[in-house]
Amino acid sequence: MKINITRTQYRTLLEILEIADWVLHAHVSERAETKKHREFEQMVFSFAKDFGFEDLVEYDEEMKVRFPTREFEETSRGMDYVREFENDTFWNELVQRLTERDLIRQYGEERVETMNRRELGEKENQLERRYAEEFYQNGLENVTLRN
Repeated sequence: MKINITRTQYRTLLEILEIADWVLHAHVSERAETKKHREFEQMVFSFAKDFGFEDLVEYDEEMKVRFPTREFEETSRGMDYVREFENDTFWNELVQRLTERDLIRQYGEERVETMNRRELGEKENQLERRYAEEFYQNGLENVTLRN
C-alpha cells in the first residue's frame, strides 16, 4: 500500500514529527522502545528533497542521520504548539495537585477516597476556583516556600 501526500501535507507531517519527537525525547533523548519512531522519522526525512524541502532537512554524513535544519526550526509552528500545550498543562497540573494536596490535608486521605462523587466534586471545584483565580490574577508571584 502506498500513501500519496501533497507537498503541503509533507510539510505538515514534518511539523507533526517535530511535536511527536519532543513528546518522546524532550526529557530522555534515547529510549529503546522509541527506536521504531526514530526509524519512521528518518524514513520521512529521507523524502525531503523529493518534496523540494532540502532546506528543511539535512543529512549528517558522520552520524548517518537526518536532522531538521535551523530553517525548519525557525519556520515551523510545531514548537509553538508544544509551548502552548506545556503552559496550559503546567497551570492545570499545578491547580489539580494543590487541590488534591489541600483536600487530603483538610479531610485526610482515607476520607477523600471514600467521598461520593458529588461531594468530592464540590470540594474540588471550590479549591480549583480559588487557585485558578489566584494564578490568573498573580501568576506565581505569591507562591513561596516556608523554611
